[in-house]
Amino acid sequence: MKFHIPFQSLLAAILLFSSMISAQEAFSPQLRELEKSFGGRFGFMAKNLRSGEVISWREHEKFPSASLIKLPILTAFYHQVAAGKLDTLQEVVVEASNRVAGSGVLQHFSPKPVIRLADAALLMIILSDNSATNLVIDALGATHTDRLNSVNEYMRSLGLQNTRLWNKVMAWDTKTDSSESIRYGLGVSTPADMVLLLEKLYRGELADSLLCRKMIDILAAQEYKDAIPRLLPKTVRGMRVAHKTGGVTGVRTDAGLVLSAPLDMAVAAFCDQAVIPEAAEGDQAKWAIATAARLAWDHFNQSTYLETEEATQADWNPYPGGAWSRVFVSHAPFPHVSREAGWHYGDNYFPRDPHYGDSSIVIIVPSQCRAAVEGIDLIVHFHGWNNDNLGVLEKFRLPQQLAASRKNAILVLAQGPWRASDSGGGKMEEPGGFRRFVEEIVEVLRREGRLGASGIGKIIVSAHSGGYRPAICAVSRGGLADRISAVFLFDAFYAMTEELMPWLQMDKKHRLRSVYTDHLADEHAAFVTLLKQNDIGYSEMLQPEERVVLEPTTECHNCVVFNRFQRWLEAEARP
Repeated sequence: MKFHIPFQSLLAAILLFSSMISAQEAFSPQLRELEKSFGGRFGFMAKNLRSGEVISWREHEKFPSASLIKLPILTAFYHQVAAGKLDTLQEVVVEASNRVAGSGVLQHFSPKPVIRLADAALLMIILSDNSATNLVIDALGATHTDRLNSVNEYMRSLGLQNTRLWNKVMAWDTKTDSSESIRYGLGVSTPADMVLLLEKLYRGELADSLLCRKMIDILAAQEYKDAIPRLLPKTVRGMRVAHKTGGVTGVRTDAGLVLSAPLDMAVAAFCDQAVIPEAAEGDQAKWAIATAARLAWDHFNQSTYLETEEATQADWNPYPGGAWSRVFVSHAPFPHVSREAGWHYGDNYFPRDPHYGDSSIVIIVPSQCRAAVEGIDLIVHFHGWNNDNLGVLEKFRLPQQLAASRKNAILVLAQGPWRASDSGGGKMEEPGGFRRFVEEIVEVLRREGRLGASGIGKIIVSAHSGGYRPAICAVSRGGLADRISAVFLFDAFYAMTEELMPWLQMDKKHRLRSVYTDHLADEHAAFVTLLKQNDIGYSEMLQPEERVVLEPTTECHNCVVFNRFQRWLEAEARP
């Protein structure tokens, strides 16, 4: 028997297949970089539920599920409800054996509280309640083995070949010593399995259509929103994220449906063996999940909704005096071709990964920032050797100094060579590199609603120690010399001093502030000669009317930044 396939259908299939290949090729490097960002393994899959297009990375590899296994438990529970085996209104007693620690609230209730199964299922998802989860598992069968099998066999029947529940939550007396139970803990799954389960939920193929909508409503009431939903647009019509998270030591997971007027997609992400710091804002694994979800959203929408999107996309951390956020931009100093092979300094070698792959900036917006006719000033600071932008945030009290100065300015900490003995400026050494960097910063600030209608006023370029090179390149060849009103150098005048002369000569209002310890005395003496040759006055004391201040000090190399940053900003703020 011969089958005739219409040419249009064949062409459409070929085009779809080609687009899927190109998308996969385009996103694999980005997903690999996200994997590197938290130091472990990353599994990801996103599927456009309208077109069928897929973006994935390690989608068939098995990962610990952590509490994400509660999503399969939920579907198995409602599968039995649909079959008439369970009544959601049935009341159960929370016995001591099911009151377990960890996430959730039932553990804190008075002894032997009574709860309906429907409410236990709800708490299992929206608060990841461990005690409620054990109640739901107990309802699935007569014995412990029956209960596990009710979930696992249901997953197999749906085509999920690698998703398994291994035990009740924190039930150590029933935990087996099987290899998989030891390796994966509570449960195991893959990104492909979770996307398949979510797609079946989306299409109403689990239980019945009414109960599928019920499960989606429960997932959409999720209280933990710091992974998949974190960077997704908030103002798009019809936007809902119905998802379940999970997390234990070294593991972060999230999977769900992203439903909206322009796009419906299923997303599943797993992070394993991640280095998780104590501070929540440093959880790079969750950032990787959030970033990958946003990449998928943008690709499936062809960035249409980025242009009109007004919702915040960054994670802002308040502090006394303002708020700060760490975001990634494409025109940051690195990655750059100059360090693709890494960098040698003496006997030390600094490979590209992790020293030259970080494109982040830290943006600090003090509370005193207000719209002004002339705009809000921007301060761009380049850190020194063996440091990074978060290290600067922690060590030198720059946000506090900015707030205390009352300067109407936004501070940006650029990421240079990450914890490396290197002054390389990367993209800042390219003609126009600083202009492209600033334009992208402005775009981020506008998107985040941090500029209003005022825009950027003047720019101050600041550097400590080895950050001198990107700072001076930004001034001399960055393309915004006329917008840069001042340069701050904190024991950072090592070389390239002559490149600042054209900028100083361009406008008599341009100001240079440099503090230095003894080891840079010769460099400053040579610069004084240049100043005299060009009839430019200077002083060793901070005077607002003086254009150039070259201040010697007996303070330590790092000490020069403390307090002086504030004093210099206060001098700039004077009329």
